[in-house]
Amino acid sequence: MKKFILGGILLILAVVAVSGCTSSGNSTSENAGQSEINVTNVTVSSSGYGSYDINSVIIPNKNIDYLEMAAIWYDSSGAVIETSPLAWNVNNAVSGQVYKAKGIASLYNEGTPAKVDIFIFDSVFSGGDTSKAIYKKTLTLTKN
Repeated sequence: MKKFILGGILLILAVVAVSGCTSSGNSTSENAGQSEINVTNVTVSSSGYGSYDINSVIIPNKNIDYLEMAAIWYDSSGAVIETSPLAWNVNNAVSGQVYKAKGIASLYNEGTPAKVDIFIFDSVFSGGDTSKAIYKKTLTLTKN
């Protein structure tokens, strides 16, 4: 009887240990980097002549050597019209410090954007690989 109870307890512990090792999160979702950063007040607005401003407030939850914002702009058909690989960045981001991130993109002669994907990385964005983003947000733009 003791072996049966001990076996049952070990089975329960094994199930709990395995379930604790799985992940249900998506690394490029809007909330993926919430353990590392808080991002609020994300806006995109036209500043005229094909120029667009990306604004947000970023607060690191830990010290981070490097933060970078990138943006991918799409037209109404979903085609990429521009990639802004370095819209904003900061070195040595301090935990709890408020950073007002402002990026500028020039889309003059590129087309009118209908939506933009905004990414934040804790390393240099290169080669178009967005899978390492610690934050992602998609904004749909409206015509004025």
